[in-house]
Amino acid sequence: MGNSENLYEYIINTASDMITLIGRDYRYKVVNDSYCTGKNLSRGEILNASVAEIWGEEKFNSVIKPYLDRCFAGEEVHYVERFEFGLSWRYVHVSYYPYKMKDNDISHVLVFNHDITKLGEIESRLLNYEFRDLVTGLFNNRSLEIILDMELEKAKRSKTEKNKALLILSVNNYQCISLEQGITIGNMLLENTGIRIKDCLRTTDYVFRFNGSELAVLLTGIKDVEEPVIVAQKILNAVTVPYRNKEDTICMNCSIGIAISPEDGQDYNSLVSSASKALAAALHEGREFRLFDNKVQNKIITRIQMRNELHRAIDQKEFELYYQPIVDERRRICGCETLVRWNHPERGLVGPSEFIPLAEETGIISALSKWILFETSKQISSWSRDYGIYTSVNLAAREYANDDLPAVLEAALAQAGDLSPEYLHLEITESETMKDPDQAIMRMNQLRDRGFQIYMDDFGTGHSSLCYLKNIPADVLKLDKSFIDDLHHEPDSLSFLKMIIHLADNRRKNLIIEGVETEEQLDILIREGCNRFQGFLFSEPLRAGEFEKLLKAPPAH
Repeated sequence: MGNSENLYEYIINTASDMITLIGRDYRYKVVNDSYCTGKNLSRGEILNASVAEIWGEEKFNSVIKPYLDRCFAGEEVHYVERFEFGLSWRYVHVSYYPYKMKDNDISHVLVFNHDITKLGEIESRLLNYEFRDLVTGLFNNRSLEIILDMELEKAKRSKTEKNKALLILSVNNYQCISLEQGITIGNMLLENTGIRIKDCLRTTDYVFRFNGSELAVLLTGIKDVEEPVIVAQKILNAVTVPYRNKEDTICMNCSIGIAISPEDGQDYNSLVSSASKALAAALHEGREFRLFDNKVQNKIITRIQMRNELHRAIDQKEFELYYQPIVDERRRICGCETLVRWNHPERGLVGPSEFIPLAEETGIISALSKWILFETSKQISSWSRDYGIYTSVNLAAREYANDDLPAVLEAALAQAGDLSPEYLHLEITESETMKDPDQAIMRMNQLRDRGFQIYMDDFGTGHSSLCYLKNIPADVLKLDKSFIDDLHHEPDSLSFLKMIIHLADNRRKNLIIEGVETEEQLDILIREGCNRFQGFLFSEPLRAGEFEKLLKAPPAH
């Protein structure tokens, strides 16, 4: 052990965990002594062999490769699996870590295999008679306690799968069905309900006979608090499909209570208690499902309702365009920004910050963006002719990356009477640009070659633009209002503003200052050489008719 390399090799080989390094070709590059001993193979037999050769094609393709691919994509992965080592089967907690040998690309996966056979033996006992419900064949309440504790313990060790969700489903009319149809039919329907629930879940989730007419569902890994609600709705849709028994139609009346760890409980008792309370609240309120946290419940219900309502909003012509002036230093209107509002029949006017993220999630953003482009082009066609002004339109990230965007823009201009692209400017936020600067620069150049001006909106908020400024082909930078809020009493804010103005001038970029609200701000900005402004000092966003009145009026001084 004369050098650090030998020291590292010594540490790895004396570790009790089985450690390997696997390349992108799915072949072993490093294996330690514990791994060789476990497989009863020499290091020479394993090194440079493929994982499929060591474990078999079926095990590799069905279990190992999907996890490796997730890790090569940058995700840290942890799971428990049963593997055959020599003449025995062992339960192993496997951890995959992305490994970068050089540059910034993930070149290998570092694998730690920790033998948890004793814990696995506890899990295997669940297959025994005492851990299953005799009526439904599902795991019973004792199984729920063991598995839930095990999953919560895993969550404490994991960096990526912290959240678990427990759903308790009550078949509210189970007793009535059993009295009317007989206990055999009642039990058969309860068993079939368990089967229907399983069909709604992933293979890593569990279903239990919890208590009498109640079933429990454990979701072992959730990304956000909306996911259990979506699963709950899916389960309800499945289990309430009517049954036919001779001449009778039997409908299962169900309610679900939902608790999410770690917020609603970090052990078996607290999480079950929270889910049971949520179920009781659902029954009391006459709801199909209920979350334990009332604030989260209301927020999610609103989002789900709005997501569903978005689908009908375009057909019902509920969206409306507003226009906010862009003025020069003499307050003359030289252009405007097109903004969209949702004129909701019950909620009133809904701002874009509330519905644009939902529109992007549901895919409605594509249809909405096209509608905005075509409607804006028609409107600016007359305003450009009568008043010589332009408009800028915000592009959603998905539409900006769409290869069809140039064709859509050309069609919008043509439908507006061959409107010149000089009157239709295109905005994209800095944060979206910085997600893939090279791709963004390529698309900007493509659109500029067609005659469109490109704006970078909310400039300065992405924390990474200054180093790209020399390469970004945007014509205009829209400076976020946060940089001018404290101009009149913060010397640092003014110094930072001067620096941005200087950089923009050097790179021949025009600046539009957003969020101007006071005369004092305007005076400072004009003194520093700014000549394009937007904000409530001049006008709030207006409907087309109100904006046109503003165009006809003389500028205010």
